Amino acid sequence: MQFIKKNDVVSVSYINNCKVYIFFGLVKKIKKLTFTIVKKIQDIEIKKVFLFKNPNLISLKIKK
Repeated sequence: MQFIKKNDVVSVSYINNCKVYIFFGLVKKIKKLTFTIVKKIQDIEIKKVFLFKNPNLISLKIKK
């Protein structure tokens, strides 16, 4: 079992509006129930907040 830590690069796949989305990014904050992933594209930061117990969250993998 792998545990995610701050500053790990992860890939998250989740379902939203009957579509599967894949999001790659850097873990910035880890709280008790949520974690924040930041992706930087051309000097623009995209922040997404995910719940650990979200039923729409399919997978969470650490990229090496």
